[in-house]
Amino acid sequence: MTTTTTAPTTDLSSAEINAKAWAESIAAAHEAWGFCIEEGEGKYLTKEAKAVLKEHGYDGTNHDVVSQWIEDAMREAALTAEIREGWRCPGESASMEPTEFQVLITTGGPAFRLMGELANGEPCRCWFEHQDWGTPWTRWFDQYGDARLWFAGLFYWEA
Repeated sequence: MTTTTTAPTTDLSSAEINAKAWAESIAAAHEAWGFCIEEGEGKYLTKEAKAVLKEHGYDGTNHDVVSQWIEDAMREAALTAEIREGWRCPGESASMEPTEFQVLITTGGPAFRLMGELANGEPCRCWFEHQDWGTPWTRWFDQYGDARLWFAGLFYWEA
């Protein structure tokens, strides 16, 4: 008799693994950046945030430099940052103020992006989405709302 088993529903797809890793990386960068901005005042850090600080050469005194390096690294992580009243690149002529944005972080299978809404040229609400080959974009639910808005705020959203 042959038996087959199916994977438990808690197993993550490759798109979900990618989404989880990117969401956690952005959250760790946000935490490390916040530590630098507050100059380390009474802040406990996760091991992931400590790793970000180490990666960016934090020496206990260079808060400003490291916070800027973290911002730059996160901006460079994005493949594209787009706005729409109809999708287009920032800086191209517009007929009206943009109301939505997307930051494409990875493409292919799996793909990952940050989607959001703009109010007066600033992100006011955003969420992550993931996709794998042959599947629609799917919202990735996480607890990193502050980190998502911080990440979205690193980009220039004016028309």
